[in-house]
Amino acid sequence: MASQRPRPCPPVKKRTSATFCIDGTTYTIVANAGEKNAVENDTQGCSMQTPKASSSNESVSGKRLTPRKKGSPPRRQGPSKEDLTMSLELSTDNLPPTDSLEALEKASKRIRKICTFLQSRGNVPSNLLKRNLHYIADVLEIVATDDASTDSRKSKVHQDTKNDPSKDRRFIDEDDELSEVEPDAVPMEVRDWLASTFTRSASVTKSGEKEKKTFRSIVQAVRAANLVDRLYRRMSTSAVTYPPTVMKLFKQLDDWSFDVFALNEATNGQALRYVTYEIMMRYDLLAKFKIGVGTLFNFLEALEVGYSKYQNPYHNLVHGADVTQTMHSILFQTGLVQWLTDVEIFAVVFSAAIHDFEHTGETNNFHVMSRTETALVYNDRAVQENHHISAAFRLMTDDNLNIVYNMSKEDYKDFRTLVIDMVLATDMSYHFAQVKQMKSLLSCPDNIDKAKALSLVLHTADISHPAKDWTLHEHWTELLMEEFFRQGDKEQELGLPFSPLCDRKTTMVASSQIGFIDFIVQPSFEIMSDMLDKVVAPISPRGSLANQSSATISEKVEGEGSPQNGDQPEEPFEFKVDRVWDRHLTGNKVKWKEQSTKDQAEKEAKEKAAQKEKDDSEQQKQSTLDDKAEEKKDPENPPKITANGTVSPGDAVDQKVKPSTSPENKEHASTTEEAAGKASPEHVEKTSTEEEKTGNIESITVKSVTKRKESGV
Repeated sequence: MASQRPRPCPPVKKRTSATFCIDGTTYTIVANAGEKNAVENDTQGCSMQTPKASSSNESVSGKRLTPRKKGSPPRRQGPSKEDLTMSLELSTDNLPPTDSLEALEKASKRIRKICTFLQSRGNVPSNLLKRNLHYIADVLEIVATDDASTDSRKSKVHQDTKNDPSKDRRFIDEDDELSEVEPDAVPMEVRDWLASTFTRSASVTKSGEKEKKTFRSIVQAVRAANLVDRLYRRMSTSAVTYPPTVMKLFKQLDDWSFDVFALNEATNGQALRYVTYEIMMRYDLLAKFKIGVGTLFNFLEALEVGYSKYQNPYHNLVHGADVTQTMHSILFQTGLVQWLTDVEIFAVVFSAAIHDFEHTGETNNFHVMSRTETALVYNDRAVQENHHISAAFRLMTDDNLNIVYNMSKEDYKDFRTLVIDMVLATDMSYHFAQVKQMKSLLSCPDNIDKAKALSLVLHTADISHPAKDWTLHEHWTELLMEEFFRQGDKEQELGLPFSPLCDRKTTMVASSQIGFIDFIVQPSFEIMSDMLDKVVAPISPRGSLANQSSATISEKVEGEGSPQNGDQPEEPFEFKVDRVWDRHLTGNKVKWKEQSTKDQAEKEAKEKAAQKEKDDSEQQKQSTLDDKAEEKKDPENPPKITANGTVSPGDAVDQKVKPSTSPENKEHASTTEEAAGKASPEHVEKTSTEEEKTGNIESITVKSVTKRKESGV
C-alpha cells in the first residue's frame, strides 16, 4: 500500500502590526503577506507602548480586519506615506514651552517645514496647520510682549549661548523671509514700536487673550520679528557709535523730506558715509553679504573723496546722500522693498550712492562740445554716467575697498548688471524715452521688468528735490543754478554758446523751475506712482485687503441682482501708494509762480530804467554833436589853445568850455560880457530862433557876429 503523502499545510500568512500616536490620534497598521496594508485609527488616546500579541485575524485595537470581498463597498483608505511623514514632522506634542529659547528655533523650523509641504504638496491638513500656527503665534506674542522677566531670560540666553556656541546664530542665511530670530536683548520700547508699526493691530495683544489669528497676521508678526532680529544684530555688532545729534536725525531717516543738510553739518561733511552705512545696516546687507565694517567705511570714504574732487555746489556728496536716502524712503514707505531680493536691494542702495561719483559739475553736452577726454573715452554717449559706474567699480579692485568680495559669481553678475542699468538711466537725455517705455509697460497685463522699474525710481529720485519741502527745494535750486552759471562762465571763456539756464545775466530762475516741474519732474512722479501701484498692490497687505474687498462687493452685487430704486453699487477699492510728493509739487509750483510774477515786474522795471538811461545817453551824445557842429561853422573866431592847455572858444555862442584865467582872457571875457549886455533885442530874438531852427544856424551865427562888430565889440 502506497504510503499516503501528507497534505501540505497551507502557508501561514505572516502578519505584522505597528501602533503609533500622532497629535492625539492612534494609528494601527496591520499587514498580511500578499495583502494590502490595512490601517485603523483610534482617537480615544495614544500610547507609545509595544502592542500586545493578538490573534491572526485581530488587530491590536481589537477590531477584526479581513480582506475586502468582491462587490463589497470600498474600505476607507489609510494615510499615505507622505501623509504620515508630514504628520510626524508637524506634530505639536513634544514642542518646547513657548517662553523658552528653544521655542524660537522650533517655531522657525516649523514654519520652514510648513512652507516646504505647501510647495511640494499644495496643502497641509487644517488641524495640523491650525495647531502649528497657534503655537508659533504664542511664541511671537511672548517675544512682542516681553515684560519684567526680560532680564532673567536675557541671562538665560546668555548662559545657554555661552555653554553652547552653536546657539549663537547671528549670521544665518536669511534668503528665506521667515528666518529664525533672537530678539531677547531688544529694548521694550523698540519692540513696542515694531509691533505697532509692522503689525496690523494697533496695540500688542496679551498672551492670555484667546483671539482667532489669521495666516496673514502670523506672517506680519514673523516679519516684525525678523526686523527685531536685524535691529538686535545691528545693535550688538555695530562698530560705529553715532553722536547724539546724528542719532536724533536718523529717527527721521524714513521720512520723505529728510533734512540731509542738517545731517551733513552734524557729521562734519560726511553725510554720504553715514547715510549709506545706516541704510545698509537697516537692510542687514553687511551680514548677508559678509561685508566688513572697515572695508565698507574705506569704500565710502573713497566715494566722498571722489564726490568732492571738483568742489561742485550741487553734484557733491550731499546730493549723493540725498538720493540714497530718497531711494530708501521710496522702498520703505511704499513697500517696494517686499518686491526685491537681497541682491536687488544691495544694488539699489549701491547705485544711489555712486550715481554721480566724480561728477565734474558740467553737463554731458558741455563735455561733447568742448571735446574733453571723458567724452572721447565714452564716444559722446552718456559721458558722465559711464564714468560714474566705471570709476566706482574700479575702486573695488583694491581689496581694502572691495565690498563685494564675498559675493558669489552669479550674484555679482546680477548685481553689476542692475547697477549699470540703473545709473545709465539717470542720463537726462533718456528721460522721455524712459517715460514712454514705462507707459507702454503699464498698459500691458504682463509683469513689469525689475530693471526698468528700478531705473525709473532712481531717475525720479535724482530729480526729486522739487517734490520735497520748500526749504529743502529752494536750497537745492540755489546750488544747482550756481553750478549752471559756473558752466556758463566756462562756456563764455571758451567761446561756446550758452547752454540753457547757464547765463547768469538772463536766466529767470522761477520760470525755469516751473517749466522743470511741469515737463520733467511731475510726469516722472506720475508714471512712477502708477508703476508702484501695479507692482506693490499684489504684495502689500493693504493691496490684498483691497482685492478681498473687491471680490466681496462683486459677490454681493451678483447675489442681490441689479440695484433698485436708483441705488448705485459700491465701487471696488483701488489700491494706491501714498503720493506724499504730490502736495509738495503743487505747493512749490505755487510759490515759484508767485516769485515769477515778482521777477517779471522787477525785470520790466529794470528794462524801463535801462531804456531811459539809454535815451538820455543818446540825447546827450546828440547835444555834444550839435555843439561841435556849431564850432565848426564860426571861421572868423576859431578855438584857440591857451598857454595852460585849455581851449578858448573865441566868440562862439553858448560855448560851455570855460575860458582860461589868464589876464588877457579875463579882459577879453569882460569885454564879451559887456557886449552881450549891450546886445539889441533883435540879437536876443535871433539867438532864441537859433535853438529852434538848427537848419539856419550858420546864417544866424554870421548875423550875430556882424551885429556884435557893429556894436563895437
